[in-house]
Amino acid sequence: MRKSNLLPLLAITLAAVIWGLSFLSIKVSVAVIPPMTLALLRFLTASLVLVAMLKILEPGAKMRKKDVPSLAAAGLMGITVYFFFENNGVKLTTASAASIIVATIPVMSILADYIFFRAPLSPGKIFCVALSVLGVYLVVEAGVKMPGGRNNLAGNLLMIGAAVSWVVYSIVTRPLGKKYSQLAIVTYQTLFGTFSLIPLALLERSGWQSVSGTVMLNVFYLGLFCSALGYYLYVYAMKKLGMGTVSLFINLVPVVTVVSSHFILGEMVSPVQMAGGALVVASVYLAGWKQSSGKGTAASSGTSV
Repeated sequence: MRKSNLLPLLAITLAAVIWGLSFLSIKVSVAVIPPMTLALLRFLTASLVLVAMLKILEPGAKMRKKDVPSLAAAGLMGITVYFFFENNGVKLTTASAASIIVATIPVMSILADYIFFRAPLSPGKIFCVALSVLGVYLVVEAGVKMPGGRNNLAGNLLMIGAAVSWVVYSIVTRPLGKKYSQLAIVTYQTLFGTFSLIPLALLERSGWQSVSGTVMLNVFYLGLFCSALGYYLYVYAMKKLGMGTVSLFINLVPVVTVVSSHFILGEMVSPVQMAGGALVVASVYLAGWKQSSGKGTAASSGTSV
């Protein structure tokens, strides 16, 4: 390994750990903070940090008026809609199952590329999709048989909705990559998405209550580390290592979540769910490996957590 690759490798590993732990922070926080209020608090924090980062790193960045509808639509899908599904989903299901389902986003992107952009669907891609679908089925089916099965099912279905909304977000965002840096895109979209969260959070006023310092630390962690620092580390690593290599490291996210949620939250993961999770990780790994080896079209790795 070249020394020049050491820092980017550490950066993407740290990002994967940060995002893997995010599901635990959501699980703890959403137990006392209503889901959309939590999203608003998280992205208010992230907005402040991202705007500061953009001013420092790209002082000349400006939003073009003609791109406002696209940036607003992407912010609505990638933040408002996505976190409606994710925060409500994590509230009902386990952090482990939630992270495994979200990990299917790159494979879902393969299907989206085929449906909307007529990208070739090779036997290898079909195999990755089938493997991922089987893995999610095992995770969802096993969750139904666990205590609180009805809630687990509802939560898992919401997480599938989150994954789908992120794929739609990626499609809306794709043309913007030719006009803006990734940092600028995420900053502008975060501002629009945060604004859209305000009315939804106000609808939850009856559920507002005082929260402990521990919960507020988790909210701070979600906003600063998961939505700002984690993204910066991801972009830095991607520029140095390339999308293919970085995508492979993102497979660590559900692994970190499953292990940490077991030891920190005491969540139980059934053997069937572990098998399903392994199939999901394998499908995403194979899709990313084909990309990095130049044998397939790139699948979006996603930075949705």
